[in-house]
Amino acid sequence: MRKNLILLNKIFIIDYKISEYFYKKLKDKLVLVYTIDTISYLINLYFFLYIVFFIGFSYIFLFIISTAITYLLKLIFSRKRPYYFFDKRFAILVYENHSFPSEHTVIATLSFIITGNILVLIVPILRIITIKHWLSDALFSIILSYIFYLFFSSILNFSGLLNPLISNIKIIEVFRFLI
Repeated sequence: MRKNLILLNKIFIIDYKISEYFYKKLKDKLVLVYTIDTISYLINLYFFLYIVFFIGFSYIFLFIISTAITYLLKLIFSRKRPYYFFDKRFAILVYENHSFPSEHTVIATLSFIITGNILVLIVPILRIITIKHWLSDALFSIILSYIFYLFFSSILNFSGLLNPLISNIKIIEVFRFLI
């Protein structure tokens, strides 16, 4: 138990140092932060619409349910966003301050799994750079996305469209990675 707490503490220190680095680089460049944040929204929107209209409408259920579960996890964990500790001017949506897990990263990772387009994986990086998420938020959200996809693909039967890069990953391997 003590080892787990020490590891968790080290993860939080790394999270803080990374966010602090980007804050120091961008604290006087709020227009750039808002522009980068808008780009991450547009990338997610593009891939979501592409998937729904050109690949398969059944994926909309995956996105809706995954987003709902992610939102519930945000309410449960209630982890403050990095800008809360540095500068609240970075907040676009001032009323919402939960960062864990990252909904943008979940949507981006699901989009990558479905389309195989690596461009969408820039979204988690942009969320960290703009001090909206901790590194651990993004990493956990990537793992959570794979779990969502593997679980829902067995229910909704769209696993035949799975990106070949991850087609051999089994749900138990994802959990083994977490241990």
